[in-house]
Amino acid sequence: MTNLKVEWAYRPDALVVTVTGELDAGTVVHLRDGLVAARAGAPVPPSAVVLDLSRLEFLDSGGLALLLEVHQECAAAGQALTVVGATRPVLRPLELTGLDQVFTVVPAVP
Repeated sequence: MTNLKVEWAYRPDALVVTVTGELDAGTVVHLRDGLVAARAGAPVPPSAVVLDLSRLEFLDSGGLALLLEVHQECAAAGQALTVVGATRPVLRPLELTGLDQVFTVVPAVP
């Protein structure tokens, strides 16, 4: 059993991936697998990817590394990446590492 739940929804303008639980070195594979499945199942390639992390309770360096990979993949595919996460467990690690200046971080799903 994992401490991470990944769900996704397709919108006309974006793929929205909602992540609940703990994103750490032991669970990043579940988010990676979810992103691969979500992208593969998209009716058309999305122009934007929204990662809703507002339900995360914990985010460590393994999770941050994956977020950076996703950011790079989206940039290479010409997709905008937005990270939703106005909660302390998300904002604090992003701010400490300076990634809040790399990602577009918003308080709620646009």
